[in-house]
Amino acid sequence: MNAVDAVGTIAEVLSWIGLGLGLPLLVIVFLVKVHDGPWVPHEVVIVDEGGGRARARWFAAGDFWERPLRAEESAHWHGREEADAFLSERHPSLMRFEPRRPLLHAFQVLGITLAGVGAAAVAMSIVLLFVG
Repeated sequence: MNAVDAVGTIAEVLSWIGLGLGLPLLVIVFLVKVHDGPWVPHEVVIVDEGGGRARARWFAAGDFWERPLRAEESAHWHGREEADAFLSERHPSLMRFEPRRPLLHAFQVLGITLAGVGAAAVAMSIVLLFVG
């Protein structure tokens, strides 16, 4: 086995792994984003209930909504009466402080990276067909 064959074998393995894992991840991200729909910026009012508990309240789609804040969300308000948040356009009762889901974003970055490596490996395999 010469160097061209070794590089070809490595490129083929990388193409199978990269495209085999990257493309399904990107499909999952796409389906979740389509199901989720758009999230629009909105201002919510924070009501301190004492004891470290707080509630977020907002008015959207002609109705009044509220929900208690989780412990990890307390960093977004720090005693302020108003905070910037994001509401689901499809379901205005859903509110979050991040513009996107962190886990979904990580899957998207991983999927793009793996698919890119797989595509580069396929290109390398094609080039090696003509070299060898």
